[in-house]
Formats: sequence, structure tokens, C-alpha cells
Amino acid sequence: MPLERELGGYEIVGRLAVGGMAEVYQARALAGTQRSEGEPDEVVLKRLLPSYRNDGGYVKHFIDEAKLAVRFQHPHLVRTYRCFKAGQDYLMVQELVPGRSLAYFLQLLIDAGTPMPVPAACYVVWCVLDALDYLHGGAGATPPVPVLHRDVNPANVLLSVSGEVKLTDFGVAEMEGQPRGESGALRGTIAYMSPEQVLGEAPDARSDLYSAGILLWELLANRRLFSGKSDVELLHRVRDARVPVLDTVRTGLPDYLVRVVRQALFADRSRRFQTAADFMRALQVAAQRNGWPLSVESLNPLLGR
Repeated sequence: MPLERELGGYEIVGRLAVGGMAEVYQARALAGTQRSEGEPDEVVLKRLLPSYRNDGGYVKHFIDEAKLAVRFQHPHLVRTYRCFKAGQDYLMVQELVPGRSLAYFLQLLIDAGTPMPVPAACYVVWCVLDALDYLHGGAGATPPVPVLHRDVNPANVLLSVSGEVKLTDFGVAEMEGQPRGESGALRGTIAYMSPEQVLGEAPDARSDLYSAGILLWELLANRRLFSGKSDVELLHRVRDARVPVLDTVRTGLPDYLVRVVRQALFADRSRRFQTAADFMRALQVAAQRNGWPLSVESLNPLLGR
């Protein structure tokens, strides 16, 4: 199918991805296009797939995602500027982050057999936690009630060429205590879910923190934590939450950092970090004890700088 040249007043530069219910384009605003305050010329245009534009459930899901995401303004969250309808198309305008996903870097490192430098891994996850702290209603947060992301995974973390780290995709996010969709339904990426999500229990902020803990474990171990030959096998492994202690997988890691990752991944959420700020402070202590820069400079080896 040929690529459309224009959508909703935007010139299409290229298609970036196609998902289950939407497709994503790099786009450029045409002269005279009405834009939101702060919206740049180059953006990402997310379109509900044409096959779903007459399905009320999918349309509501798409619009609900945009209404939630447009509220957020944080340096470690991808910005959503607006949602509108152009002709038959439902469109969402989002920030363009020039770079790659964390999933891309992780797979590259796994294939090469070279783990991510420890300071870089800690900084990437620290940034994700900073975004979660904001969403969960931490200091300086503007969402009216805590918001759960519910799908923290490497594909939803973007690393820009300048070293920005941004969490994206609010397709299954929800306000805490106000679930979207059917109660107990599995929504998100199975391999990065918490045990309570797989068991159909109501998630809370600590569920997002568990997912962030998986990110850190995988970046440091240079391998996937949970996998299976089928979704059923994978679900069982996530439910059982048997997490190898990091220093049995990779030697030479500081004992304190190993303990931090272990606490993040307890099956019992009452034993995990209770807030994103708590988890962030633990990473700050690890960095201070070992003289690591918990800053964008730690990404220089990863970005070839």
C-alpha cells in the first residue's frame, strides 16, 4: 500500500511503526496548519488504523489515551500535544524523539555478548523512575490523581541521539483506582508484568516499579529475565517470579546494587520499593558509593561519544 503524502495538515516523512490498533509516522506540519502551543514543526503523527475508525470501542480507547497523555509535561515523558479528527481519521500529535528504543540497544548488546555499562544502565532506569514518580503523583507532579503506566518495557523507553531518555506509550495507562477495560484483563507486555498483574489483581504504583526492576536486571545481566516457548509458559514464569540473584548471572557487580535489584523484584509487593523516589534514592546511593555519574554523560559509551 503506497504511503500517504499528507494527513490532517501534516506532510508524511515516513512510517515509523505499525501496531495492533495504530500506525505511527514521522511528519512535518504544513504551512497554515493549526498547532498546539509549543508544538514543533517535526512531530510524530499517530493514527488509529483505518480498519478500526468505525469501531466505537477502539475509537474511545484511542481518544482516552490521548486525553490522559496530553496532560503530562515531564522531561522523561514523550509529550503528546493534541488529538483531533481529520476527515475519517483519528490522529494524535506527539513529540519526535530522534534515536532508538531501549529494546534496540538491549538486543544489540545481547547479540554482541556485551552488557551495557553499569553507570549507563543505572542512569536509564533512574530516568524511567523519575517519569514514574511524576505519573504516580510524586513531588512536582501535575496529574490530578496517580496514573499507572502499566506497560514499562524496553520498547517503550526511547534514547535520543543527544542522550535524552523518555518513557512513551500510554495505550494501557490508567488512573489508579479507575481501571480501563475489563477488570482483571491482561494489558501490557507479559514479560514485563508484575506477578499480581498476571494473577488478575489490581495493580498499583509498585507494579510499575517491578517492571522498572526487570529493565534494570536485564540491562545488567545482558539477557532476558522471563521467556517461554508459549504465552502460557511465560505467564507461569512471570507469576512464579523466580528471579536469579544478579551476581549469579554477572560477576563483579557491587553488592549494594545487587541488593537494590533484588528488592525491586520481590514477588510480594510489600517488600519492594514502595515509591519510585525510594528506588531512585537507592540508585543514587549506588552511584555515589562507586563514583558513577548518574547523568547523561554515563550514556556516552553507548552513544559512541
